Amino acid sequence: MIDHVGLFVKDANERSGFYEQLLKPLGYVKKCEFPGAVCFANDEDGDSVWLESPKDGNPVVPTHLAFHAADEDAVKAFHAAGLAAGGVDNGQPGPRPNYSPTYYAAFIHDPDGNNIEACLQ
Repeated sequence: MIDHVGLFVKDANERSGFYEQLLKPLGYVKKCEFPGAVCFANDEDGDSVWLESPKDGNPVVPTHLAFHAADEDAVKAFHAAGLAAGGVDNGQPGPRPNYSPTYYAAFIHDPDGNNIEACLQ
């Protein structure tokens, strides 16, 4: 089990509102905020994601981060919240039989190009 991960975005404090809206359907809430870093955690399983601003002028290199969803409704709510927050659709909610027979997911690009996924397996 992963305890926490860091996700680089252009400005962590500026992106805080986007991620607060995006991750709410998956049970994540903002736990703390510092200059250049914001933490969102899921009290159900104890994991967290830190938004981090790059240091020393380093660029944001987009990555893919997938979150487990409780059910298909949570995947759909995640996708809708991402679009409402200003994200870009990168895959409508639905089955992904090419991944596995029971895989169900949706994908959102955040404003920095990170590919954020909610899924069930």
